[in-house]
Amino acid sequence: MKEKPGSRNCVAGINQFYKLVRRGKAARVLLASDADLQFERAVRAELADKPDIGLDVTRDSAQLAEMAGVEVPTAVLTFTK
Repeated sequence: MKEKPGSRNCVAGINQFYKLVRRGKAARVLLASDADLQFERAVRAELADKPDIGLDVTRDSAQLAEMAGVEVPTAVLTFTK
């Protein structure tokens, strides 16, 4: 899936992440490389039994915010199917 800044097929935030993953609508997740360890563990635990959802941890929270088109750093972006 191609990721572009301001892409409408992605949402920022942990609550949206949980909703999309649990509803089977998440295709790919970007987790900030500078995310809090407890936050990272929660995201990884949620994805543990969902190998079809890709996880990328190569960008920091400022880069994810820019991709999502938001002004505040974000620790997780979720791309929809």
